[in-house]
Amino acid sequence: MALFKKIIEEVGRPAILVGNGINLLTNIFPSWDELLKSISSSDLETDGLANTEIYDFIELKSEKGKELKKLVSNRFESVEIDSKAHQDFIELLILKECPVLTTNFDFSFEKSFNNFEGSFYRTAKNNFTRFYPWDTYFGTRQLEYPTDGFGIWHIHGMISYTDSIRLGLSDYMGSVEKASKIIRKEGKKLFNGDNLFNWDGQKTWLHIWFNMPLIIVGLTLSSSEVFIRWLLIEREKYFKIFPDRRQKTYYLSKNENTHLNSFLSNLNIKLERSADYASLYR
Repeated sequence: MALFKKIIEEVGRPAILVGNGINLLTNIFPSWDELLKSISSSDLETDGLANTEIYDFIELKSEKGKELKKLVSNRFESVEIDSKAHQDFIELLILKECPVLTTNFDFSFEKSFNNFEGSFYRTAKNNFTRFYPWDTYFGTRQLEYPTDGFGIWHIHGMISYTDSIRLGLSDYMGSVEKASKIIRKEGKKLFNGDNLFNWDGQKTWLHIWFNMPLIIVGLTLSSSEVFIRWLLIEREKYFKIFPDRRQKTYYLSKNENTHLNSFLSNLNIKLERSADYASLYR
């Protein structure tokens, strides 16, 4: 975990965007491929398809399409968590007051609170939706703004709200539409210089996204990650308009990630390499 500590010392108090890498490291959770196979009831031609597209086609061909997300939720709810990697990772970020943005639906991080008391909280009092519970987090205390301290924010949905789970390309595009409306709402646009604390996303995890340094880990950032890649582009647009508000962004990986080099470079994201994946979280 030395690389994390080094960057945290360098930037002060970053937010962490974490993907399924830490779950796969523990060999407890299924990969995307395994998950899709477990909910598919028919043979499907998948050559050249992204996983998000595969899910949409599984849903399209299934007679019980609306129940598929419940199957996914049940699959994750049944997993028992006893992971030193999850515990070490979360305890460091609690102590450093770093918000966690995760694309994972499961509660592996929440279940790793062995030495801390945690609960679910909301930063907003109104307009809750089970499809986009973006003002809901798991943490050690009530926060006024998401940037105020540690919290676990499930940006692709969570298993306690089945409708919130983002699995298909259609789901991702729905998230893009939802976020775009929040960012660009007339009269309270984030891209209005006076609206730093007066825009519709200030009580959601989007406020973290545009106002804090960011470390990305355990996420492939492949072209199928439409929502995340779009958000990173929007983040860079924001910093270009307001250079005095620019926050650093890091991508942590074991590999050189040549397939991502152009994407990272164009967004001023710094690639940091680790000796192995396990050392990123422990």
